[in-house]
Amino acid sequence: MKKTALLLLLIVLNLSQATSAETLQAGIEHSDYLPSVSNTYVPGYSHGGYSQGQSNGNYRGGYQVETNQSDPNQSQHSNLYQQSASMQRQQPVVEWFQIPKVMAGTWTKRGDVTIDVTDLRTGMKKPVGAWMDNEMVVHMGHQQDKAGNIWHVNILPSEKDSISNGKQVKFMTVQQLCEQSTPVNLSTRTHYVITETYPTGQVADMFQQESLNHYFLVGSGEMENRSSNRVFTYGGQPVRDGTLESKFTRVGPFVPLAQMNGIDLQQALNQFLLSKGRADLAQ
Repeated sequence: MKKTALLLLLIVLNLSQATSAETLQAGIEHSDYLPSVSNTYVPGYSHGGYSQGQSNGNYRGGYQVETNQSDPNQSQHSNLYQQSASMQRQQPVVEWFQIPKVMAGTWTKRGDVTIDVTDLRTGMKKPVGAWMDNEMVVHMGHQQDKAGNIWHVNILPSEKDSISNGKQVKFMTVQQLCEQSTPVNLSTRTHYVITETYPTGQVADMFQQESLNHYFLVGSGEMENRSSNRVFTYGGQPVRDGTLESKFTRVGPFVPLAQMNGIDLQQALNQFLLSKGRADLAQ
């Protein structure tokens, strides 16, 4: 139940047989496995360092599976975390995707409703229907191109900290992809590496999560997100699915953001558009 609670904090997922893919909407499904996190990937120090993961099934993210390395066991987690102190931070990865104009702006939510939780090892699905307080302010859209299209940026990896049961919980976002964008809908796929740390600094656990989020407008100034979250082990094996629903209220208009993390966003968007052969949209 502990990791179920952590899964619900994010919005912000059969070991002995093939996992049935959870579908968020037509054509958008969870990965059957994730690449194993390698010794070179520790939250805050590297981006996309993976060892060979499970080979059967489908991995739907954008990372390449790299060197063949056996999955580290639980006792190695604290060593990996300590080794990170000597590593240099890599250059951040800047990713852009277009969002519906009607969703651009600042939104807030009070919490989430957990619809159900499925244990993928046993196949048992339990309806929940429980409310969970989870206040959040979300800024959607950061820059505008010459044609007026709104673009959202992710500077990765990014971190978000929380506290659960006396442990520090670090949510490391390592990738976010736009799966579908229409004038009124947005679907994204986000990959997290989650680390639980004791007050002593020793790592208690590390696992991964894939979140499929489908945003759509339900009225003037109101937006809903239906989120399917799949938890994976550190080595990339699927463990549990959870489904959430969240309702957002618009609290502010879209305002272009000039800089983030020291990066000139207008310049970064122009470079992205030029790389895609869309010089006509650059400003």
